[in-house]
Amino acid sequence: MVGIIDEAQLFYPLGTRIKIAENYGTVRYVGQVSGYMGTWLGIEWDDGLRGKHNGVVDGKRYFQTQTPMAGSFIRPGKVGPCATLEDAARERYLNYDSNNVDKSLIREAQASLQASLFEVVGMDKIARKQSKFEQLAEISVDQTPVNAAGYLKELTQLTTLNVSHTLIWNWQIVASIAQQLPSLTSLNLSCNRLILPTTSEIAELEPAFRQLKRINLRNCGFTEWKDVMQTALLWPNIVSLGLQENSFGQLAEVDRKKIFRQLQELDLHRTKIMDFDQVAKLGNLTTLRMLNLMENGIEEIQLPDCDPQEKLNMFASLEQLNLLHNPIWNEADGFNELDKLPQLRRLNKTPHLKSNFDEMFSKAVASIGGLQFINKAQVTAEERRGAEYDIWKKYAPDWMRATQQGSDSLREFIRRHRTYPLLVKKYGSPIDFIPPSQTKRSNLINVCIRHQLTGESWEKKVPRMITVQTLQGLVIKRFRLGGNVPQLCYVDAQHPELVVPLDNNAKTLDFYSVQEHDTILVQ
Repeated sequence: MVGIIDEAQLFYPLGTRIKIAENYGTVRYVGQVSGYMGTWLGIEWDDGLRGKHNGVVDGKRYFQTQTPMAGSFIRPGKVGPCATLEDAARERYLNYDSNNVDKSLIREAQASLQASLFEVVGMDKIARKQSKFEQLAEISVDQTPVNAAGYLKELTQLTTLNVSHTLIWNWQIVASIAQQLPSLTSLNLSCNRLILPTTSEIAELEPAFRQLKRINLRNCGFTEWKDVMQTALLWPNIVSLGLQENSFGQLAEVDRKKIFRQLQELDLHRTKIMDFDQVAKLGNLTTLRMLNLMENGIEEIQLPDCDPQEKLNMFASLEQLNLLHNPIWNEADGFNELDKLPQLRRLNKTPHLKSNFDEMFSKAVASIGGLQFINKAQVTAEERRGAEYDIWKKYAPDWMRATQQGSDSLREFIRRHRTYPLLVKKYGSPIDFIPPSQTKRSNLINVCIRHQLTGESWEKKVPRMITVQTLQGLVIKRFRLGGNVPQLCYVDAQHPELVVPLDNNAKTLDFYSVQEHDTILVQ
């Protein structure tokens, strides 16, 4: 029996990855189980509901799992065969069948919301371009039982490798692959569980990864940020890192003398980072240009204080921030906070439940001075003028009140509305158009409605709360437009150079800040 156990321990050292049917697991125990004959493998399944216990059987603990029902015992004979990367690649590419395209890879790429941190290519594309195995530049062997390198030195042109959902379980295996591929720059290790490398192992293996620029570690079982930083010591020149779907909610400041010296892209999609204070701990990543924080449960955006006329000395190069599908409730305040970032140009965000894209767009553009794109929509000069002008009008009474109450009140107002002094400088003091009494403001306003094609004008007193759709109906009747629905915009009487489209039929004139004596243009 001892010999059988020794043989099993030789073939299945602790940490080895196995796959049975579609279920992946990690070997946590090899040996006998009291009351049961023979040798058993104690498995912790990736699916926390796949097992029967947490490593305890009949009151005796054999191993420990992270979740209560992730553990079970299986016979070694049930474990399927493994393969080298060389064999798996040769089988997949040299035996290529157009009806056996790498569909999982294609689906993954199509489902990606903003182009994965690096491109992985399906077999159909490669097969059309390259016919000789040794000339392959991109290889995917995802969902194969690969757990060793094999002989790979013929693949001198290979730059991109996808070994996600395989049985690779330690960094020695990854290093034995990387050191044979001198051109490898992009590596996808998603959905594998790799043992944390020790300090001595890092010193030994790090040279094999010096050419690596992009690595994807989506759903690799990381639960603590310190383990990410420990592992990152292996790849000193990394530019793009994917850590999607790893469950760590706490971050820590990075020692850039050791790791992430050149990091430009970081994907933290669905990592349970719910506190933006944790995000701020990464502010010393001065080379970081893109940060993905999708689906993390972030409710509030708050950054350290700084002078309203200055930017923070953090995230010095961050141009693109993805906040889609986070329940951020302080939308206006959040945009004001993001204005503190010195280089932010692109923002992805889902509107608040009580808002919509147009309202969010207007707030973001007026509040974040350098913003050029929001949800991939480019901000035009006209849209920026309209958004800024709306905010300029909206907060005019608060600005006047703060001005009258003294420097402390004005300082607090500017802290909460960082861009407002620039809007006053750009459009002038709002005192010129604010009615002396805000409390007795008339519900009716006189506007001039002008048909641009015919030049015909119509002086009309309308309710401030009239919707654009209702006003369109009046215009159709007055100018006899038949069934043609006109496009409306308005010109501010105080600033005739500003033309604001009335592009939401459900909104009121008051929403668009239409005032007494403004002109409605019928297009």
